[in-house]
Amino acid sequence: MTNKKRLYSLISLTLLLLLLFLILRRPFTIAITQFEQVPLSALAVIESREATQVTLVLPGRNQNDLRITFKGYDTYHEIPVLALYPGTRNEVAFYLTTRDGTSYQRTVTIKTGELPAAFPEIGYERVLPDQIAEGFTFLHLGRYDEEGNYGALPCAVDSYGTVRWYYTGDIGHVMKMTEKGTLLIQEGDSLVEMDLMGRKIRTLPPLMYGLHHDVAFMENGNLLALSTAPSSFEDGVVEIDGDTGAYLQGWDFREILDKNRPPQPRNLEPADWLHLNGIDYDHRDDSFIVSGRDQSAVVKVDRQSGNLRWILGNHEHWEEAYHPYLLQPEGSPFAWQWGQHAPMVHPELPGRVLLYDNGNERSYSDPLDPTENYSRAVEFEIDEKAMTVRQVWEYGTGNGSTTFTPFIGDANYLENGNRLICFGGITKNLEGEAVELFDFVNNSLNDMKISAKVIEVTSDSPAKEVLVFSFNDPDPRSYAGYRVYQAERYPLYHPSLLQ
Repeated sequence: MTNKKRLYSLISLTLLLLLLFLILRRPFTIAITQFEQVPLSALAVIESREATQVTLVLPGRNQNDLRITFKGYDTYHEIPVLALYPGTRNEVAFYLTTRDGTSYQRTVTIKTGELPAAFPEIGYERVLPDQIAEGFTFLHLGRYDEEGNYGALPCAVDSYGTVRWYYTGDIGHVMKMTEKGTLLIQEGDSLVEMDLMGRKIRTLPPLMYGLHHDVAFMENGNLLALSTAPSSFEDGVVEIDGDTGAYLQGWDFREILDKNRPPQPRNLEPADWLHLNGIDYDHRDDSFIVSGRDQSAVVKVDRQSGNLRWILGNHEHWEEAYHPYLLQPEGSPFAWQWGQHAPMVHPELPGRVLLYDNGNERSYSDPLDPTENYSRAVEFEIDEKAMTVRQVWEYGTGNGSTTFTPFIGDANYLENGNRLICFGGITKNLEGEAVELFDFVNNSLNDMKISAKVIEVTSDSPAKEVLVFSFNDPDPRSYAGYRVYQAERYPLYHPSLLQ
């Protein structure tokens, strides 16, 4: 070997040793993995020489940065990086702090692609920005093309209407956050738990008689799911084990309500006499309430005995055996709900129930024309001992037919006392007039352009708008449109993960 070659070998070895020394001297390393199923997320694997606590800072709009400090000290961390902006080189800062207070910082660039073309331009208005409840708005968003074909676009938006999370997989009706900060979604007749990076944690076995519309969480970890009674149509509830999905018990609503009571609103499916579309569990007395859309009734059932407790809805066409269960209205103003969705018991005030009142026809004998109708969120207060009901709050009547939604919709209590209302299926003809869903003469759906509004309001009477989102297809000549089945306000980073 010549002297020159020896010199080159010595230099190369020296540089290699220097590089190795620098790597070993680094206080921590970060490896980033991005996910196809949830493109606006990433996983940061952090390894450090000393035990550290991690703080993550994501730049936000108008200097509204998202700063997250994760609990615990360790030399190995798996940190979910959520709420990235689409089509952006996101500058994400990591701060690591040792127990003695020594701090290290590094910024990593995470590049994301543009949103899929199917997403709408989401309109937003921050009416009272200081009163917006915390969290991101999770939307069961979907698009109809010109021919009426539907595609799901499940996502979460910040208070500026910017999509900060979306899932590329298809889902059914269910998309709910668990107490662990994971999502429970529907795939076919199965419930699937996944994290917010789209990684599936478990898949429960399919429900024997199907799964549709909604599930409710019980305090013991079990689930109440809407299903179908044997040889019937969307009129059953089952309780399943929250860990294994094993069937525990079920309720056939043909044995609880009157199957022969005429439906209102009607459905094109003759067997769909009840159409359960929402359920909520009340741990205070171990009961559950369900919404039967096609009976315009919300009913309460004792979980242990399966006995009917009360019926909230108009009093027409009930057999005499059901009269003792009909809640008697008191006070003014008061209006019954029709074709409702999404009942929710108040988390703190017993007897309070919030629901979305679609308002289909609002009568058996003298139906309102859609152009004269309205949809609303309404809160009732029920005195179960006296079997009475009062209307204590509502929002939406004043909008008239501009937000009339003959199908889907949602209403939720928020932690700061506000309410989140999803006018999810606003249906109009191409002239901009409200229309109903069905053409019963031709046994078909009406031609309609579908849009949606999601509005956060205060609990005042009258309620004040705080935040408004709108979802519209821009072509007035096209039947393409958008709907939002449900809207929920959740934290992207669950409190169980944080300091």
